[in-house]
Amino acid sequence: MRTSVLGNGSLYIGFDRSCCLREMFWPVVGLANHIAEGKENRLILWYRGQLFDIGGENWMTDGEYGEGMSFHWRFRHRAEPLEIEIDDVVDPQKPLWVRRIRVIPDAAGKIGLYSMHHYNLGENDVGEAAFWDSGERRLYHFKGPLWVCAGFEIPGACSGLSSSGRAEIMGSVAKRRDGGVTISPETGKVYGRTVDHGLIESIVGLIWNPAGETATFEAAYVLALGNSMDEAGRLARHGSRMGYEGVKARSSRYWSLGAQGTASTAGSRDTGPGSLYEVSLKVLATHCDRRGGILASCDSDIMLDYRDHYRYVWPRDAAMCASALARAGYPEFARRYLLFCRDTLSEGGFFWQRYRPDGTRGSGWHPPDLPPGQLPIQEDETALSLVTAKDYLVATRDPDSLEEVYPGFIRKAARFILDYREEDGFLVKPSFDLWEERRGIFSFTQASCVAGLVSAAEISFVLGQGDEKEFLAGAYQLLQGLVLYLSDDDRGFARGICAEAGSLNPEYIPDWTADASLYCIPILVAEFKGNERIAAISRDVAEEWPVVVDRTIERSKVTWKRLDDLLRVHLDGDRTGVARYQGDWYWRPPDTPHVPGNPWPVATAWRLISGHVLGLLDRDVVRDSLSWFKRVSIESGIMPEQVSCVDGEPLSVAPLAWSQAAYLDLVNLVKGS
Repeated sequence: MRTSVLGNGSLYIGFDRSCCLREMFWPVVGLANHIAEGKENRLILWYRGQLFDIGGENWMTDGEYGEGMSFHWRFRHRAEPLEIEIDDVVDPQKPLWVRRIRVIPDAAGKIGLYSMHHYNLGENDVGEAAFWDSGERRLYHFKGPLWVCAGFEIPGACSGLSSSGRAEIMGSVAKRRDGGVTISPETGKVYGRTVDHGLIESIVGLIWNPAGETATFEAAYVLALGNSMDEAGRLARHGSRMGYEGVKARSSRYWSLGAQGTASTAGSRDTGPGSLYEVSLKVLATHCDRRGGILASCDSDIMLDYRDHYRYVWPRDAAMCASALARAGYPEFARRYLLFCRDTLSEGGFFWQRYRPDGTRGSGWHPPDLPPGQLPIQEDETALSLVTAKDYLVATRDPDSLEEVYPGFIRKAARFILDYREEDGFLVKPSFDLWEERRGIFSFTQASCVAGLVSAAEISFVLGQGDEKEFLAGAYQLLQGLVLYLSDDDRGFARGICAEAGSLNPEYIPDWTADASLYCIPILVAEFKGNERIAAISRDVAEEWPVVVDRTIERSKVTWKRLDDLLRVHLDGDRTGVARYQGDWYWRPPDTPHVPGNPWPVATAWRLISGHVLGLLDRDVVRDSLSWFKRVSIESGIMPEQVSCVDGEPLSVAPLAWSQAAYLDLVNLVKGS
């Protein structure tokens, strides 16, 4: 779980509740974590002959996001008269992190500050080297083309700092097998070597002697990355000259320029500065790599159990995140994601389960031994990414950018959806469900394919590509099949038709398990009822389209009420969330047969959005429900994947980009009602 994550699309840093650095990615977000697993990258304070690890059980800790890409921490020691304030900021464009540290003891005296480093550059512990440059008073770690430069600064001090007698800056490096670097409790001095290699650790620190001046002490820690010593060192020197306030001002200006999505409501309780909405924007942006990939989560704690992680681009939630950012006024993230889609789409026109952020195929668990003509894929990922293309067009009215991705992504993906259907064309072929757990023909997949084909048809029409009638005809057939084969008047929509033992149930017997993915059907389909472009593309389809959409809406209302009875999870007070589906097993606490599963923020948001779309929940009810998301978030506003059905504590990973994106959509719905 992370309390703070900061980034700029190439540099990402993540901190746990103790302010320990747990993730550092550069130059590709999510690709290689340069921080060794564990909690050893920490700040240490030396005061009155004692060494204090900052953070942890001995400290009262809180913090919140500030202006720009910054975070403010507050620490108060439970036993000693010590207070510490820490401010972190990441430059909006360069791989530069500046940390301002203010120590407030009860009396003047010598103070030592130290930053302990345990890197695994390139996410492995082989062949790393580090040295202390006594002339620059900076520490360098390097491996191949990756260099890290770190050091302390005293604000307002000049290059003759050490000779002033008031401060001494030092650094050291040593092999871990030799005991590593040490700090003397008696003198505050750092002991080790000036250079070492292999499995190493390092410390950069300073000792401040106030000479009878005020007890409060302030210092800055500057860390920069580059492809060479010169590049990293030059950027570190630039960061030192700018200082925390200079980098913070750059970051604040950068973020204010992109805030058009919330400008009209700035200062409101839902979207103003410091709100969960603003935090969600920042957290989501940190998971967007500049090459277009949108990572599910960079929280590496899950590595300890599974030896894999969430640092992948799932086109399913990446598409939803990109669309949410476009609707929130940040369409550039969606544009980059569409370029990523163009470059990663398979030759067959579909996406595999998930991708690494560099665009290569990620690990997965969908079996390849399927009946002829069927693929081990999750088809909704392809369809939802087409919806993102339409959302980008709506947000920007910029068809020129879509020209870049039309032949290599939009046309290929839409043609795949057309071809990957059962023989009569009314049902999609089997693929894996939204939750990646079972194979079959699912209502959510079918609805997303309808939305994807309509989106492709609209874009084709705007660009004059000539594919729109074919795409729209296919969408209409699938919409008919959704109503005819996957629903009835009494129960609404079924989860789907599951494929057992490698083949599809020949009788098409529906699975009526309550599943939160069904909340999304009206969200995906309802907007097409009065779509003027559909009428312009095909009068024949346009005449029948509203009738089928109306039936979809009516059966969605029945579905919504059925799900409401079966998926809501009641905790103490009014903490009521929604489980993914009946019998959900993932991260479920033992001995909880009375609930369907753990509440998920995404599922809870879908319930509220679809309820509003269907006219079953009014605006005030939805607005009042926003408080649930605040209660299940970590104090800083970071949302987990899910929360315990027993005590509401966050589970799995935090942040989950998908959770933050669903909250953005929910608030924008309320704001635009």
